[in-house]
Amino acid sequence: MLCVPSHHSALNFPPPHKASPIPTSFRSKSGRAYAPLVSSVSVPGPCCSVCLGVFSSLYPSIFTVSATPLCNNNPIVRRQIMARGAVVPVPVAIRHAAVVAVLVLAAAHGALCGHVEFAAGVVARGGGNAPSVRPGANVTGAAGEPAPSPESSLVGCGCGPAPAPWQFLNYKLAALWPVIQAFKKTITCDPLGVTATWEGPDLCSSFFNGTKYRGFYCEYPPNANATLTVASIDFNGFGLCAPSLVGFVDQFPDLALFHANSNNFSGDVPDLTHLPFFYELDLSNNNFSGSFPDAVVPLGGLLFLDLRFNRYAGAVPPAVFALTVEALLLNNNGFDGRIPDSFGSTGAKYLVVANNQFTGPIPRSIYNTSATLSEVLFLNNRLSGCLPYEIGLVEGLAVFDAGGNEIAGPIPLSFGCLRDVEEINLAGNQLYGQVPDVVCLLAKTGKLQNLSLSDNFFHSVGHHCMELVRSRVLDVRRNCILGFPDQRPALECAAFYADPTKHCPFIPHIPCDLPGYHHYPPKAAHGHVQGQEGGN
Repeated sequence: MLCVPSHHSALNFPPPHKASPIPTSFRSKSGRAYAPLVSSVSVPGPCCSVCLGVFSSLYPSIFTVSATPLCNNNPIVRRQIMARGAVVPVPVAIRHAAVVAVLVLAAAHGALCGHVEFAAGVVARGGGNAPSVRPGANVTGAAGEPAPSPESSLVGCGCGPAPAPWQFLNYKLAALWPVIQAFKKTITCDPLGVTATWEGPDLCSSFFNGTKYRGFYCEYPPNANATLTVASIDFNGFGLCAPSLVGFVDQFPDLALFHANSNNFSGDVPDLTHLPFFYELDLSNNNFSGSFPDAVVPLGGLLFLDLRFNRYAGAVPPAVFALTVEALLLNNNGFDGRIPDSFGSTGAKYLVVANNQFTGPIPRSIYNTSATLSEVLFLNNRLSGCLPYEIGLVEGLAVFDAGGNEIAGPIPLSFGCLRDVEEINLAGNQLYGQVPDVVCLLAKTGKLQNLSLSDNFFHSVGHHCMELVRSRVLDVRRNCILGFPDQRPALECAAFYADPTKHCPFIPHIPCDLPGYHHYPPKAAHGHVQGQEGGN
């Protein structure tokens, strides 16, 4: 599911995200099936308020206000019905009698008001009432008029050639049809002709191996009243242009995934906190701008967040690093300021903040990520300060990349404890001293394949490091190592070592068992460092 393997694939414009669009949590089917009870009713104009009020009481979970000029001009009725949030239990016989009564009224006064279509899902087996409308649901459509609420049915009043309500598999899909059509009207470019497939009532075409409604995928949500519904939207690589996603993504009540890599979307990120199953959001490679999207911060169940390649700027809220995500990809934006200490609260396995404008030191709280963090990329920011000793305590680290910054000091010996590390990139900083042999040994005792230390100020390498230079695992070009080719001018090196502001303390202790080195337990070493590197 996650798409950030080693070697910095998160930094490149990726191909469309190929994770399965169907959430694995949607695999349990409840055994309940819904059969449509559908009527097409012409409601007399003088009784719009009365008739709609009656129907909202009888069918509060599936009936919304008509968009006809006569009925829609009654804001009191509109607010009353749209705000309903509980099913009023009415016997089925009474419900059907009410339908017949309205049909009689329609026959007598049909010319006075536009028709109202509604679809009611009744339990075909298992009994019970139709699910209720989410409290307070009120959606503004493209024309400024309310669209059906997420769990309400399609209401068509002069809104073009809509499918007949009984053509939909269930009331949920009928409710989503106008949401999709309203969003379709806002799309200004569609190079692949995707939206041409968004026609008709077959929203779950992909579930049955069809070709309609490209990008929409259906499954059964994991609850007792499971009904086939749109579970994920995958627009990756479609190249669609739209000014906003608000009023679209947030209107799919059972949505788990929204992937929109490589489109031209912009505007605000919609509020998704009311979607109980939502856990993946990919908005990478679009035209979003402004400050970090506030709507993302409260998403406590989020497991994957990808905001790469946009134009966001400003500070990243500390709460972002406290999200329960497995992958947090923020690279290639304009984020700035210090990386907060809450960085250590992240449970992410993949964390990428590269190619931004972050300043200050790498937080020492990175030590607290040792149970989860596998790949972290600080590449190409303006980070400074000393290289934290605590990095060596993140035992499961496979990729550490802090190249292209202004980080100073020697490489801590604690890096020798990174037995799972495959790639270390510290090129383009202000590191100095000797390249530690204990780190180079990882190519033999661990998994190290690439150690990039070019464009620094190292003055020497040890015996094991010499072997890595010859095998091209270690890159030490443009340093200050005498006798090595392609090094800095001697005067430049002398000026650097004469500058007292570049000094960082050297900690001679290693928080793991390595032959020939003094060992301190991780907690003891950690406490020692806290006292030594207070100016980090």
